[in-house]
Amino acid sequence: MTQQPDSSRSSAPRRTGTISAVLLAVVALVGPTTLPASATGPTAERAPASTAFAGGVPATASAQGPVRVSVVDVSHPVAKPGDEVTIRAKVTNTTHAPVTDAVAQMMVDWEALTSRSDIAEWSTADLLDPVRGVPTSQSIPDLAPGASTNVTFTYDPGVQALQGFGARRLAIAVGDATGRLGIARSFLMYDADGLEREPMKLSVLASVTSPPTDPADPSTAEIELARRTADGQRLDGVLRVAEKTDLSLAIDPDVMGVAATSKDEALKEWSKRMLAAARNTATYTLPDHDPDLAALAHANVRTTGSRSFLQAPRTGDWEVPASWSSSLAWPADGIVPDTETVDLAVAADRPNVVVNNGGLAYEGDGTVTGRADVNTPSGTARAVVTDTILTQAFVSATDLSGAETVSSTENGADAAVTTGATTAEGTQRLLAETAAIVSQTPYDPPSLSIVAPRTWTPDAEGASTILKELDGADWVDTTTLNTLLAQDAQEVPRTPLPSHSASKAELGTTEVAELERARDAVVTFSSVATEDSSQIWRPGVARLAAPLAVAQRRDPGLRDLFVRQALRSTTKLTQKSVTVVPRQDINFITDVGKIPVRVRNGLGVDVTITVVLRPDHPRLTVDDRTTETIPAGQEIDVQVPVRAIGSGDVEVTAQVLTPTGAKISDDSSFQVRVRAGWEEVGTWIAAGLVALLFLSGIWRTVRRGRSPYRATREDVEEATGTAAEAPEPAAPAEPAPVASGDTVDSVTVRAE
Repeated sequence: MTQQPDSSRSSAPRRTGTISAVLLAVVALVGPTTLPASATGPTAERAPASTAFAGGVPATASAQGPVRVSVVDVSHPVAKPGDEVTIRAKVTNTTHAPVTDAVAQMMVDWEALTSRSDIAEWSTADLLDPVRGVPTSQSIPDLAPGASTNVTFTYDPGVQALQGFGARRLAIAVGDATGRLGIARSFLMYDADGLEREPMKLSVLASVTSPPTDPADPSTAEIELARRTADGQRLDGVLRVAEKTDLSLAIDPDVMGVAATSKDEALKEWSKRMLAAARNTATYTLPDHDPDLAALAHANVRTTGSRSFLQAPRTGDWEVPASWSSSLAWPADGIVPDTETVDLAVAADRPNVVVNNGGLAYEGDGTVTGRADVNTPSGTARAVVTDTILTQAFVSATDLSGAETVSSTENGADAAVTTGATTAEGTQRLLAETAAIVSQTPYDPPSLSIVAPRTWTPDAEGASTILKELDGADWVDTTTLNTLLAQDAQEVPRTPLPSHSASKAELGTTEVAELERARDAVVTFSSVATEDSSQIWRPGVARLAAPLAVAQRRDPGLRDLFVRQALRSTTKLTQKSVTVVPRQDINFITDVGKIPVRVRNGLGVDVTITVVLRPDHPRLTVDDRTTETIPAGQEIDVQVPVRAIGSGDVEVTAQVLTPTGAKISDDSSFQVRVRAGWEEVGTWIAAGLVALLFLSGIWRTVRRGRSPYRATREDVEEATGTAAEAPEPAAPAEPAPVASGDTVDSVTVRAE
């Protein structure tokens, strides 16, 4: 490929360097009174992103000055012979002093950049570093502090007889008599030969995850999600990009559950649109609540059961579509995952692992496909190796959040501060990078991926524009992540992953272990509800999983508070909701009987429990344990059969167990006064006393005989005047005639 030099190339660098040195000397002598740059540096249209790159360089220009210059439009992102390119730039005075008599100049270097290192060197050049090309000048009106203006240039590639294929250095600089005040360094893409090239495959992955919320207040999750899905917010932007492009999605199913079951019509509508968009692209599920895999791995929490933190319940039991893949694991952003984390992902049946922040970097020259295999004790992980430079260029031009984007200072690395790029600058940078990649490997271009961080708040229009321009280029084919995962890993030297690397931002191993024990306690306790056990363990496990979310890394102090609250609520649930009611001492005066134990159910569901008594002396033995079902919100006496084989005081401990035999609450003790056989002896004594009283009554009656106060026959005759001797019988008298209608009185006489 032949490059055509221009006549100014040999002398321009030396002349510019001399002028720059003179201008710097003038500034040092005159001071800030003559230079508007005495104020702070430029203010970016998008908030600056703080990033550090492992084995790479920042993807946007580091040049700064008192005037911010941004390329906002390039009429032909890929220019071809005969095209006349119009370039528009925005000039902003970021100082507190006016800028007067300034001039803008546009310069295009004729040399095609076929190396990614050359592109990076140009993008990160300082304010006063030399610029090649024939300048085209244009005056700038006076700018008050904070004021902006636009300048427009027209460039005809045919004038300089550009040849070949590749990106050219494009600069728009603003200066005055004091020197250069600001510069925008971008690229002009030119394809002189129009040859057909094998396109490289490029995929972009974005997440659909929830912000950190208070697990004690589930309603806040819905409120925060509604805010994030509102027009112009993060999840609304992700949805709009997915609807227009091949953006691949990694979705937390719990987010969809919250949205689908919400009473907020706007939130429900968002969930329907997201489902529709997900059907048209490659969609992967993250573990519910997006737990921090590194924190779980470093605490050796490797449970993968149906109720583990990697299978935590989702809101509304929302059902994941069958077309979504559950094979993806995405460790926290800003770190290089270690092999322990990757091993946990493989063990959890998520072998496709995202590795970003420069992990598994290619140790040779050039660019290779972003797929690597990582061997772990649990199997082989299929790593998605993110291209750091492409990711930073894309995020810098599209992210509206102002948050840290690709990498972080968690591991102690110094962060290089870069300013956000415009959509046009992002487009030209990505076209330049991909053109350089294809130029290096024209017959077998690699497949690469861009992975936007979880905080990515996309400018939906800008991101869609960039992806459409990339897909429209002859050498790029934007596709889904499935294309990359379907490829085999190349046998190339890569920087190995660390075996163990705990981040300062992740939850400590002690706290994770406590949450895991609490999870076990909730699951075990939930068996008291038998068929309704899910009503207990689902909210309990979900609350314990919330502090483990990747989103909670942003505020470790608040996360620690959530951990303590979750542990306290678990203790209250498992040890205080079903309890033994304290009681007074019991008198037990029989050989065989039942001791009542009052149990209170403070839950909203019926519970089935088993009561066990444990005496501290063998004089009282327990025949059996008793199982009872206690209605919701009530308390009943559970009768436990016991047997006494001696007399004395016995301390008895009552325990409440789940149907599986696990102890529920703290032990409750009371004293039993055992008097074996006293009931039978007392009965015989009482019967004897009754018999004795009966016999005593008879004896007294017999012994005292007739009473002196009883009346005799003589007493009666004397009182009535009746003779003592009986009269002789008289002769029968003749009956007198009876008149009709008369009655006869009959007198009964008692014979002696």
